[in-house]
Amino acid sequence: MGKVIIGAAALACSTLLSVIPSVAWSVELRVQEWEGYISTFKSDFEAYAKAKGKTVSLVFPKAPIASADDIFTALRNGEVDVVTPTHNYYKGENAKLMQVLEPLDVSRIVGYDSVYPPLRQAVSLRDEAGKVYGVPLLGGSYALAFNQAKVQAAPDWRDLLAPAAKGRFTVTSDQYEANVYQMALLAGVRPTDIYDYDRYSEGQRRQVAENLKLLVANAAGFWGGMPYPKDMAGLDYVTDYWFGVAAANKAGQSWQIAKTATPSTLWLDTIALARSVAKDPARLEAAYLLLSFMISPEIQARVHQEFGSVVVSSAARALLPADRAAQLPGEDFFVEQYFWQPLTPRTRNAFKLMWDAALKDAGKR
Repeated sequence: MGKVIIGAAALACSTLLSVIPSVAWSVELRVQEWEGYISTFKSDFEAYAKAKGKTVSLVFPKAPIASADDIFTALRNGEVDVVTPTHNYYKGENAKLMQVLEPLDVSRIVGYDSVYPPLRQAVSLRDEAGKVYGVPLLGGSYALAFNQAKVQAAPDWRDLLAPAAKGRFTVTSDQYEANVYQMALLAGVRPTDIYDYDRYSEGQRRQVAENLKLLVANAAGFWGGMPYPKDMAGLDYVTDYWFGVAAANKAGQSWQIAKTATPSTLWLDTIALARSVAKDPARLEAAYLLLSFMISPEIQARVHQEFGSVVVSSAARALLPADRAAQLPGEDFFVEQYFWQPLTPRTRNAFKLMWDAALKDAGKR
């Protein structure tokens, strides 16, 4: 199927470019990405552009993204043209990232109308005037997964807090907030309130703290960017951004994302353009070419195959093998109220205190 998709991608490239005027030029696009998001497709994109007489070179002058500040600093210093922010970065810290990004003319993005409507309409990617700053690239959730070789019944989040779960799973520590969100949902905090500590009742605050202590005490360990197959093999459960499950299954393991009674919070990674790109018409055209390429159904299908993430359009889902497509969520997966939101300093500090207290209580700090 991979070879079919690659071949279809070449055809799609030709189709997409047929609507763009063919004027010869050569340009370099500097990209900062979450590791592999665009560099995986570098040679395909450059061939895609070359087929229409466009010489576009993708270069990656900065280290992969580690935080929102990485992106902002690179853009402010004029070091990159294209970035791949997570959706909640756009409006963090008084929307400072939007100040160094170029508002997008979505009519120039071939295939944009095929992106799931909830993602095109996402508030996170728009300013107060309705201008769009980011194009959806891939999404997922802070999911709970289970090892089908060891566990027959899919778990729920609450199961991780039971004594029987001790030593059988790992959770993230780098983005500890994701654990707080899930424990807040278990404590009965409304989805619209989980990102604002001041909206928690005193009882909910105590329950979230208690849930975190049980979660941390039961965890066999912690992972950083993603859980890795070598660490997952001996576990029954793992929390994941979908990447770990894909990697483990490629390595011959048998993991599945659980459909939990307690919803999981969501993330969306995107593509955006530096404001400075607009000063160079050829560079801007090349950037729109890249946006169109990355959201084309064929490339989106390959993004899923590479990373295991949720695709951003039904057209891409239709290109996947039937068994994969059947397990992959559709547009109803992307519910606005579950998307991560920027945190105020007060809320972030409160969550950090609860997380640190849980680590200390379990002797894992």
